[in-house]
Amino acid sequence: MQANILGEDAGAVIVQVFDNNDVEHALAIESDGEIQEHGQEGYPDNPKERTNEEDETVSQARRFARYHVYREKGYDILPPAENPDRIAGVLLAILDLDQAEFEEYFGTLCRQVGSRDLADVEPPLDLPPEVYNEQFIVYHQHVYLEDGLETIQQEVRQAGSEVLTEQTIQELVTTDSQNFFSKASSLLGDRSLTDLSIEGVSGVHTRYFEDTNEDRIIESDDPFDREPDARIELFPTELTPEFYGLYIVNNLICQIRDCYIGMGVEPPAQYRILGPGKDKYTGKYYHFDFYPNYFDHEADIPGYSPPIPMQLDQYL
Repeated sequence: MQANILGEDAGAVIVQVFDNNDVEHALAIESDGEIQEHGQEGYPDNPKERTNEEDETVSQARRFARYHVYREKGYDILPPAENPDRIAGVLLAILDLDQAEFEEYFGTLCRQVGSRDLADVEPPLDLPPEVYNEQFIVYHQHVYLEDGLETIQQEVRQAGSEVLTEQTIQELVTTDSQNFFSKASSLLGDRSLTDLSIEGVSGVHTRYFEDTNEDRIIESDDPFDREPDARIELFPTELTPEFYGLYIVNNLICQIRDCYIGMGVEPPAQYRILGPGKDKYTGKYYHFDFYPNYFDHEADIPGYSPPIPMQLDQYL
């Protein structure tokens, strides 16, 4: 993907994008991120007439155009869930927690994730028994930072350049099963890593499919009436306490990876880690054969590293 900003007209930024098939797109993007116009001549205009790959390529061009405007102009036009800086900011804030703080925020989520397959873990959520009979379950938890986007960007550039390096992330997610927080402390030290702070987290939301293949969500409490800076998305697995931090950190790294893959570009080297990230992208990788299986920690994808295996295959 390549993009150029051609100018601004009537409050919209005009962007030229050449996608990975070298098809030219012209887009007008409003200040709230709404795409006012999108023209291209490489694919059918009617989405129903496109192949899955053609339709996804058009979507990639739209996502990349927004990201290019955000990166070059600084406009806050990316949906928070698609902003890799916001997710990286949450990642930094979590890496700055000690084990007790982590447990306070994410202990319920982690115990629920492990409860289906570990007989000695009592599920903390009061869910209908039939939910556990479904093949597909994913647990969501929203994370909110105290800081605004400008501060998040600054911290990701500064603290992130020291903490979120390729070598550090590789060592965090691919070494032995030593307690994650002990490992993180040995790698990063006991100093504060960032000025970013978690303002709060939601309860644990449960998403599942019934036999009709209908998507159902059992919602929990949410402390803020705004979009979260990141949404952790975890599948049930045999999750034991020494892996709690690793599983969440790996999920966020893979979500950052998915943001870039969804724009049709390779992520920065430090985020080329395998495993489930965003649930909707796990579905794309699974069903669209033009995407490699980034969700699969055993996939053979050049340049990508697996985390410690965490018994996920049976859920994917």
